[in-house]
Amino acid sequence: MINIGDDAGLFAMAQEAEAFDSERDDFGGALFGTLNNKDSHLNVLIGSRKFTEGWSSWRVSTMGLLNMGQGEGSQIIQLFGRGVRLKGKGFSLKRSLPHERPKGLHLDKLETLNIFGVRASYMAAFKDYLREEGVTEVLTLDFPTQANLPQTKLKTLALKDGYKDNQKLGFKRKVFPTLYEFPEQFIDKETGKPKIKPPHVVLDLYPRVEALSSKDKGVTVTTTNAHHEGKLDTKLFPMFDWNRIYLALQNCKLQRGWSNLRLERQKLIDFCASAEDWYTLFVPKAELNVTTFADIRKQEDFLIRLLTDYTDRFYKALKAGYEGQFYGIVHVNEDDGSMLKGGYKLLINDSADGQTYKAQLEALKQLISEGNLGQVSQQCPPHMVAICFNQHLFYPLLGFDNDDGKKQVPLKLTPLGLGAKSEVRFVRDLEAFYNSSAGKEAIGPRSLYLLRNAASANKGLGFALAGNFYPDFLLWLVDDAPDTGTAKQWLSFVDPKGLRNLDLSHPKLGLYKEVKTLEATLAEQAKAGEAPLVLNAFILSPTKFTDLLNMNNAVKKADLENRHVLFMEDGANAYLQKLFQKLS
Repeated sequence: MINIGDDAGLFAMAQEAEAFDSERDDFGGALFGTLNNKDSHLNVLIGSRKFTEGWSSWRVSTMGLLNMGQGEGSQIIQLFGRGVRLKGKGFSLKRSLPHERPKGLHLDKLETLNIFGVRASYMAAFKDYLREEGVTEVLTLDFPTQANLPQTKLKTLALKDGYKDNQKLGFKRKVFPTLYEFPEQFIDKETGKPKIKPPHVVLDLYPRVEALSSKDKGVTVTTTNAHHEGKLDTKLFPMFDWNRIYLALQNCKLQRGWSNLRLERQKLIDFCASAEDWYTLFVPKAELNVTTFADIRKQEDFLIRLLTDYTDRFYKALKAGYEGQFYGIVHVNEDDGSMLKGGYKLLINDSADGQTYKAQLEALKQLISEGNLGQVSQQCPPHMVAICFNQHLFYPLLGFDNDDGKKQVPLKLTPLGLGAKSEVRFVRDLEAFYNSSAGKEAIGPRSLYLLRNAASANKGLGFALAGNFYPDFLLWLVDDAPDTGTAKQWLSFVDPKGLRNLDLSHPKLGLYKEVKTLEATLAEQAKAGEAPLVLNAFILSPTKFTDLLNMNNAVKKADLENRHVLFMEDGANAYLQKLFQKLS
């Protein structure tokens, strides 16, 4: 049955069309009224809001929605209510449990309500409505951390006052870049390549398909098939309205307040025509076919979206690069962004596995609050790690035991703690080394401290001139001097990550030199009698030297070690001893 708003108008049109047979029935009963009859042949209802409310049926098994759920969540609740109704066994009005179902009848399939949607945001509206009503799809667990700061004031880096945003020496007042051109100060003189990692834009124009299953307690699954990667047709560029593209970017610039960014129409055209490696475009092949002028306009729209995103990333990268030259020394405190003052938040699926994980994490939290730190590692749930290293500036360090661990647990952890196997290995190696006789000899009359660095600009410490690199860890050595104000400190940036696909020109491998330039600048600004801050940077590679793909055959392992690239394959004692020997 199809519900039609103007049924009389449609009937008049059908009478005039030879392709339709039309017949009036002014005295027959309502077809909709037969919906619940046992012998009803009415199996499909097609309409719009007609079927949202005001009727009831046990028969609804599938709903297909088009452009629904744009407004109030309550309307979605009413719509879903048409299919939630179920007579149930013995008129229980409930769906059966697995142990109640006769085998072989597949009652679970008959009792399942399937909902499909095209261009329908009903799923998000439905979830938002449930959240507002206090019906949560996941369990929330707050996992506090305990600060473990030493009495010694540890030195770290932060942007100096006067260089922020619109301040007198800020980026907007001192640098006037031309769009898509890296200023000379950000070019490496040896390689001729930018020290700043060039932006890369990814635009996915495929529709997203989401599945929300009551069986999985509200877990949303996004399904993606293989997407076609395409490129804009540069042969069409002469037919593009470049004034329109240029003005769109000017509008973007004005909205964001980038008064110092220079835009030139011809340089914009040259940039687009000269390279295609700055973007990745996932789009169906049919969307790039050109048969009409409207298809040219469509590709022009794609280009505007790509350029807008690229411009935003380009500007922010230059700003971060400029500000990274003007770091000053500050002291770590409990409000430091990397200290996780608010602790972790865990969103746990409300399932049997989720309940088990929640109980285990609650027990773990209790152990930590009672100070039983020695038992923490043994009581951790499967595929997770919780490390209470005495020299880390807070505890516990929470995360997953390997790269795939977070996919195997029924929860999400924010902020993401230890996620890579190499990060977990480094912390455990360092803890064991610190407590060993070899470690005590290497560290000498100094204290060691460690902090997991937050990987975001507003919380962590990053280096734009090293490819926008946020090292995973900050490692301190501090002279055990009676007067902590004059104690010499060594601050090292340590990143245990694989190098399989990197080459020697990658900015990340140049950080060990960049920090020495910064160290010299800080020394010039130091007050008389103030102890120096020694900076170093290290890459700890879990990738074996023989597995590196992009290194020249002439490059020796010793050459990389001179660039402060150390290999974890040598064993914990070996690579950590080399690290402490290179501190200078």
